[in-house]
Amino acid sequence: MPYATIEDLNVALVKRLAESGYSKTYESESAFEAAVWDRLVKLMSEVVQDTAAFCLTSHTKERNGRSDAAWKAFCCEDRGPDVNVLGSNSRLDIVVKHPAQGSIGIEVKCLGNIGHAAKLTQGIGQAMLALAHRDRTVLIIHCGTVGAKDREHLRTVAEKICRGSKTSIVVVP
Repeated sequence: MPYATIEDLNVALVKRLAESGYSKTYESESAFEAAVWDRLVKLMSEVVQDTAAFCLTSHTKERNGRSDAAWKAFCCEDRGPDVNVLGSNSRLDIVVKHPAQGSIGIEVKCLGNIGHAAKLTQGIGQAMLALAHRDRTVLIIHCGTVGAKDREHLRTVAEKICRGSKTSIVVVP
């Protein structure tokens, strides 16, 4: 198996998500999430034959290879999709399971023309809460509507706050 540990898979997943090739803008967060989903399914197809059992999402729109049966089974697991704290009922957009050990949660955010700070803090909060059920988490933020200087600053801050943690923040494009 090319990714023997959850950490190996996480490193490969973050690297794949950070690769170039995203559109400069997306019509919606769902459209960006579909692009992220496609990258994850492609990566997992290098690891397992049945990607539908290892790439999970509740979102059904434009998710090629998604399995409703696998999602329903995941919902019944002790460490299923939801983390309930103070009524938050937090759920990440995508979960990637390692074939032998644990899982990685991915939260997808796409910045529009306003509300950047709210999307950022909400995404960080969701990624942190998800660590109650996931071994690693990734927040991927599409910042096509933000200037290059602000994107670089966000990457610098993300690197500092994620250092030594089980959470990664990927800023694209």
